[in-house]
Amino acid sequence: MKKKFAGMLLGLVLAAAVPGLSAIAGGWTTNNSGYQVFQNDDGSIVTNSWIKANDNGRVIWYYATGNGTLRTDGWQKVGDDYYYFDGNGIMQTGWVDNNNYYCDVNNGAMRTGWKQLQLPDDVYSEDGSYGESYWFYFNTRTGEKFHSTDSYVTTKTIDGMVYGFDMNGCMVTGWAETESSSPEITGYMYFAEKTEGKFKLGQRVAGTWYATVGPENNGGGNGNDLSTGDVEWFYFKGNGHPAAGSSDVYDVQRINGKRFLFNSIGNPVYGIRRAVTSEDGTQHIYFCGTSRNDCSIKTGRVTLTQDDGERITCFFDNSGRGLTGIKNDGIYYEGKLQKADSNVGYSKVNFDGSVYVVNSSGNIMKNRKNNKDRDGVKWSTNADGTLASEEDGVLTEITLTAPEVTEETR
Repeated sequence: MKKKFAGMLLGLVLAAAVPGLSAIAGGWTTNNSGYQVFQNDDGSIVTNSWIKANDNGRVIWYYATGNGTLRTDGWQKVGDDYYYFDGNGIMQTGWVDNNNYYCDVNNGAMRTGWKQLQLPDDVYSEDGSYGESYWFYFNTRTGEKFHSTDSYVTTKTIDGMVYGFDMNGCMVTGWAETESSSPEITGYMYFAEKTEGKFKLGQRVAGTWYATVGPENNGGGNGNDLSTGDVEWFYFKGNGHPAAGSSDVYDVQRINGKRFLFNSIGNPVYGIRRAVTSEDGTQHIYFCGTSRNDCSIKTGRVTLTQDDGERITCFFDNSGRGLTGIKNDGIYYEGKLQKADSNVGYSKVNFDGSVYVVNSSGNIMKNRKNNKDRDGVKWSTNADGTLASEEDGVLTEITLTAPEVTEETR
């Protein structure tokens, strides 16, 4: 397409490769193909050089290519830099080429790497704000900004660290949804909101515990169902997604030698829990400490205080599951040691097809002869503690009971 420049007040023709060097006088003319070129005083055509002009007081730049025609509608490499020109051949600055590239406002060179900028005119951020500055990353080879192609945030590894970018190319901070997932929170990642500790501003948090308020979402019309609204602990796995279970199954994570149960919004739970876990798919009682700051799965023998003030003895195996069985001359059911009431002293327990006698400390009474409880019931046991006989009444029978489960606050 042939371009016309009538009415343009021409300035300088530069023989150098970049704007700002010495110039010679000249004027516009048309070549044999009908295209505008710039001619020197000696009649030669300016090639491979910048042309500076003044358009109603505004300095503009053109670039004459190897045959003297102007570069239009695209990119031109000059020296070590790339420049972008519109359909009239005028060098552009700022956001160019569908707002996917940025050219320096001072010299027009395409920028690469990190750049803090405002969004292009008439483009609003995803939160609806306008006029704010954001960090962008432009590919060091092509110059194109890194951005997602849909409503999810996409990630890019830069200098060994992972960052997230939205559809506009803005670097995100805080919670960001990177994919659709179930449970929903496992589709999110968290990007540092400031440079602190080992994380830089915008860097994805991964492989560590991190305390923050959970992500906001629409909540399906029922409020925000991904957050308690309080600062909670999360564990972000190596892939940047938080550990989380489903509404029915807790996720089990081993972290620094300890194991934790995570609920469906990514919070580690504490207290006594009846849980189906991702490890074996069967339901067990677990004890996960007494607070958010002490919520690892406990093992071995522990003494707990239930909500009603009762002190109970429990035993949890090496996987943290409440023991159902006989251990150390005690009968445990889902982790709880079965004891006789102190008011009667001794009781019988029907366990695993046999009837045992236990005292108020939970000890199995083995090989006892003609003992009496406080109601005068006479009883005897075999060597394994099973009931051999009872006279003058019957012993009180214990109903097997599990520990009281901590009420889930969500």
